Amino acid sequence: MTVRRDDDLNRAAVWHDFVLAAHLLEAALERQSQRDGNISHGHFKLLVLLSAAENQTLGLKALADMLRFSPSRVSHTLNVLERQGLVTRSRVPTGRRAYEATLTPQGRLLVVRVLRAQRTEIRDALFDSLGPADTAALGKISARVIEALDQAGT
Repeated sequence: MTVRRDDDLNRAAVWHDFVLAAHLLEAALERQSQRDGNISHGHFKLLVLLSAAENQTLGLKALADMLRFSPSRVSHTLNVLERQGLVTRSRVPTGRRAYEATLTPQGRLLVVRVLRAQRTEIRDALFDSLGPADTAALGKISARVIEALDQAGT
């Protein structure tokens, strides 16, 4: 009898642990973003992308592609962030219908504050528990997961 890959108990156990770990990490980031920035982690991810971009500005299509969000979800998120004074939205100078988002000074301050707390409470605690070899392995595995999901179109 041939064992199907989805019946392999080792793979099933690893999958279970991976899904739970991803959930617990996302939940910890959500709690921390809400507490230290009064912002959802989903919205905060968009701010982090803008903070790392040249001139802290990205096109809406680029944001949607990076986050795997629909254009309407990006637009809705930007509406919320604009009302909070964290981003501005404007037409792309060279595009007819294209728009871009820019992080405001208030948005930059929020990103710095939340990332500082995130680093000390979540990131450093995670990496300290792993050690250098496991951290390197996690980096390689994460890159493979991203690549596999990109190829799958998810």
